[in-house]
Amino acid sequence: MKEDGYSLAMCFGEVLFDLFPTGPQPGGAPLNVAVQLQNLGISTTIISAIGNDNYGRQLTSFLQEKKVNTDLLQVINGKDTGTVRVNVDRNGDPTYTIIEGVAWDFIDDSFLKEDIQAKYLIHGSLACRSVASQASLEKLIKSTQAKVVFDLNIRSPFYSKSLIDNLLSSAHIVKMSEEEFDMLKRWYYIKNSREVADLRALKYLFENLEIILVTKGNKGAIAWQGGKVATQKSIPVKTVDTVGSGDAFLSAFLSKYDQQLPLKECLEFAVAAGTFLATKEGANPVYAENDIRELYAKK
Repeated sequence: MKEDGYSLAMCFGEVLFDLFPTGPQPGGAPLNVAVQLQNLGISTTIISAIGNDNYGRQLTSFLQEKKVNTDLLQVINGKDTGTVRVNVDRNGDPTYTIIEGVAWDFIDDSFLKEDIQAKYLIHGSLACRSVASQASLEKLIKSTQAKVVFDLNIRSPFYSKSLIDNLLSSAHIVKMSEEEFDMLKRWYYIKNSREVADLRALKYLFENLEIILVTKGNKGAIAWQGGKVATQKSIPVKTVDTVGSGDAFLSAFLSKYDQQLPLKECLEFAVAAGTFLATKEGANPVYAENDIRELYAKK
């Protein structure tokens, strides 16, 4: 860890290479969020595992170049660094083939011996496809004083209702896609005529929730916080691919939330960030905050 043992955020879960037809690129939602948070001025530590291989060394170098703390990035001998085959359709929407039994399926809990104080713990559901990594995440959630941020990021078939129930129960902030929200509404028999009432019903079921974020692709997003609701339309752009757009959205939202800005301002910046990423190939293009703000200046 850093000398003071502190990063503002820690991201737990998969780190990997997305294998595009045009070539491999660093990816995995926790990695993407860590890189983009760091890019927006939020010091971040990644908790994950790589293999003792070339891909693993490349990921470590990439993260260090982006100034993400890699002290808790484990090296698992005998396991390959994670890879995902990505295909992007004519609309820029990706499909994934996620290789199993790779290093990030074996994240152990040795990091709990370290002083890993943080303000935010960010995780998804995919790392829980393995017993080892799920157990480590559950121990981390129980031991941390951080605000827990859960990005559903569901990838079939690596989820179950009981898993999502448990992760939602411990979350303070949750982010999901419109399709994932529809799935939750079916699971929990939420059948209101208004979206605001649906958000309120989800909060009623999971009382720890302080903020609910739902992304809607090119329709923008909606956010709920303490009974208040904000909506934000998206900006028409030419989409290259949407890989990493949700991660950019979450990172941008948290960066402004940490500044204690109003919900509407946080959401506006988050939608702009997600939209900007959709105009680029891959999940981690180089950009600055002004690049995101220029989208709104052009609308």
